[in-house]
Amino acid sequence: MGTSDDSYHRLLADYRTRDNYDSVFRATLDDLTSKIDLNWVGSCIAFGSGSGEHEIEFIRRLLPNLSQFIAVDPDTESIRAIRSNFQDARLPGVEAKIVETSAENFKV
Repeated sequence: MGTSDDSYHRLLADYRTRDNYDSVFRATLDDLTSKIDLNWVGSCIAFGSGSGEHEIEFIRRLLPNLSQFIAVDPDTESIRAIRSNFQDARLPGVEAKIVETSAENFKV
């Protein structure tokens, strides 16, 4: 998977210092919370989840009944970051499974 020199996690973090993705993402979540009801969702899988920060925010705001979350990412540094972020997030009742592999090689 990725080495620290070519880590997607580091490249994305550097890129994100130059874009407005976070503000657009949060504005979109604000808009969605009044338009859709995802209370029925109990499990979720994310491919290419990177550090998981946006997934955690999505879960907190739109998936109140989530019990299982699976993150799949091939980048070693991203896997470390998402593990740490999910541990720090303390999402009660959510079992998180973090898998370091590509989407093509992922097996349920």
